[in-house]
Amino acid sequence: MIEVKLLAVTKTPNDTGGALVLLESDGRILPILVGIPEAVSIQMAQMGEKPIRPLTHDLICNLLAGLRARLQSVTIYKLENDTFFAHMNIEQKNAEGQIEQILKIDARPSDSIAIALRIGCPIFVAEEVMDTASREIEFQVEDSDEHEDEHGGELDNDEEDEDKPF
Repeated sequence: MIEVKLLAVTKTPNDTGGALVLLESDGRILPILVGIPEAVSIQMAQMGEKPIRPLTHDLICNLLAGLRARLQSVTIYKLENDTFFAHMNIEQKNAEGQIEQILKIDARPSDSIAIALRIGCPIFVAEEVMDTASREIEFQVEDSDEHEDEHGGELDNDEEDEDKPF
């Protein structure tokens, strides 16, 4: 298993959904397409935003805590027919604090990641999945002259699109 971190949440080019970009330490990225509600929830967790009332992923975190359970990790274990599969690894304790059971619960990667970010647990991807679906990061160094207009002044960035939420 390879540990990954959430690098970015972005819109798809046609604005029909979101895309998660997971980063492994070797520099490969794993893009995963998700729905807009899941992308918004993940983006909120990534930014540390708390809703006024619990969203579904917050509710699940509250349920886990109420059941003395803790999400230990998320594993994206399979890619089949362009669909990623994940499971949440949950440890449940009894009233005395001893481990009562360890659960492996099937879940969509988007939901699993939204919960993992709220709890702060690691996210893993099977090596076969990374080998099949990851991409190498390509860095491009921008020439600073490209950001200047013909008079030598900097061009204005389009601030309306910057940090625009879903």
